[in-house]
Amino acid sequence: MAIYRTFIAIELDDAVRAAFERVQYRLRAEPISGFVRWVGPEAIHLTLKFLGDIDSARVPEVLSALQLACAGIAPFELAVRGAGCFPNYERPNVVWAGIVGDVKEAGRLAQRIEAECKKLGFPPEERPFSPHFTLGRVSRDAGLKQRTQLGEIVRRFDLGPVGAISADAIHLMRSELRPTGSVYTSLGSVKLG
Repeated sequence: MAIYRTFIAIELDDAVRAAFERVQYRLRAEPISGFVRWVGPEAIHLTLKFLGDIDSARVPEVLSALQLACAGIAPFELAVRGAGCFPNYERPNVVWAGIVGDVKEAGRLAQRIEAECKKLGFPPEERPFSPHFTLGRVSRDAGLKQRTQLGEIVRRFDLGPVGAISADAIHLMRSELRPTGSVYTSLGSVKLG
């Protein structure tokens, strides 16, 4: 059997992806942006749980667990607002876009996914659920000065309107690492409700 690197996510529609592409274009215009590896708009998603490597034979079992997690959770709406950095603006490693809307319901869904995956033997996430969209990762070559400058740019950056996200399904995603970046494909989806 094949081994797949996997995670569970909410996918975005083409309009939101196009809006993220415009946001990244504006950020790329900043001189310091050369120290950031930007995520391709087609790869931006809301991660609910990272599973790691699984045997391909386990895909049906995981999808069944996701059906249990989604039962009784109605579709909900999210929107994008604000930009930030992890772990902070002084030493950024990740540039992200924030989420508003029914964040509480997204958190409840993530908790239910966590509980069902734990029953299958997947280790629970130690960090609290922090919903965001990763826009880029800061290069390891970036020094403290470049990181601080980038953090200041992101702190002052006006994201502008990006659009609404209708969360009506979750996807079990496969991540393939390639020299050009990660490529994501859906191994299956489960509707909410």
